[in-house]
Amino acid sequence: MTSPLRTLAYRHRWLYDSVTAISAVAVGGVERLRDLGADWLAEAIGAGAIGAGASVLDLCCGGGDAAIALASRGFAVTGLDVAPRALEQAARRAPQLSWIEGLAEDPPFSAGTFDAVQISLALHEFTPEERRAVLVACHRVLKPNGVLVVVDLHAAKGVMALPQAVFCHLFETETAQMFLADNLGDQLEEAGFELVRSEVLAMGALQRLLARRQSVGHL
Repeated sequence: MTSPLRTLAYRHRWLYDSVTAISAVAVGGVERLRDLGADWLAEAIGAGAIGAGASVLDLCCGGGDAAIALASRGFAVTGLDVAPRALEQAARRAPQLSWIEGLAEDPPFSAGTFDAVQISLALHEFTPEERRAVLVACHRVLKPNGVLVVVDLHAAKGVMALPQAVFCHLFETETAQMFLADNLGDQLEEAGFELVRSEVLAMGALQRLLARRQSVGHL
């Protein structure tokens, strides 16, 4: 079920931006939130995991915020989303990038197309079955030893538990609660990834994970 506030937030950019700004306070602001995936992919270059100028697919790119952050680091970015309106907005903001309409569960790319994939604040929008399909799709489109970076919700405890519960009730669907009850690291391994690095942010309300595509996944 979708709440009226969620519908309004996606319909009106100013409300969406306001919600994002409030949510991002715990990680240091909106710009910091949008840079979380790009930061770790940039570090992956330094560690030799991927090369400079690597090709990156930003799945569920929305209006392009996180994709633009990636492009500012020199990555060759392709954004994919199912919503034409969001892609039109992204294309207006960054016409130099590639914006593709398609499903995250079945992206229209050949196997081994990308050096890296980013999914920022989107996996919690999917049911557990759909989420598994998305992760399997990520494994398929990555080159051997390619990397996946995920930024998303994490089940908060203590002082952040109530604010997170209120936020999810007002602006998320039941899939967010399903997501918070699951272990994302385990799901990555089930989809054929090796978990390289993980971190809990925003006083426990957010998680960031970096995983490497294994040659043979458990699919």
